[in-house]
Amino acid sequence: MDGNVAAPGTKLAVSKISKEELDLRLDAADQKIKKLGQNFHMVAADMFQKEMEKFQSAVAAGDVDVRNEAVKSAFMVTHDMRGLSKTFGYPLIGEISSSCADFIKNRGVLESDKEFEIVRLHLGALILIAKQENSGDGGAEGAALMSQLTAAIDAVEKTERGV
Repeated sequence: MDGNVAAPGTKLAVSKISKEELDLRLDAADQKIKKLGQNFHMVAADMFQKEMEKFQSAVAAGDVDVRNEAVKSAFMVTHDMRGLSKTFGYPLIGEISSSCADFIKNRGVLESDKEFEIVRLHLGALILIAKQENSGDGGAEGAALMSQLTAAIDAVEKTERGV
């Protein structure tokens, strides 16, 4: 597949292929996915690093619109990575990405420095895990990291409620 999407109303020609041809195509696709998986941690680390740099620059700029764009970008990256990471054998990256994306989504617009810090902590954790090639769920260390991120979110929410 070339990734092109047919325009609405376009009729696609369907051709029959043999079971052998289908098996060959599926095997080729499986091999491509495995190859992508071998480099996933490097691609993810680079992506999270770029996102972190953009995010920190935006927060430092102080401009509300620039900050909001950076938050939207962080949301998109973490939202996409929550699914992709599991596909390539990095469920801890998926769990942290999901936590970050959900935090942003549940708030809509981030305003406080503490909220921005939560996103920065998530991005930092994602960079660290990807650079360490930490596949799987991270075991006890992964659970402890998730617990710390959850505690940070809870602390921000308690502060906002005045608790």
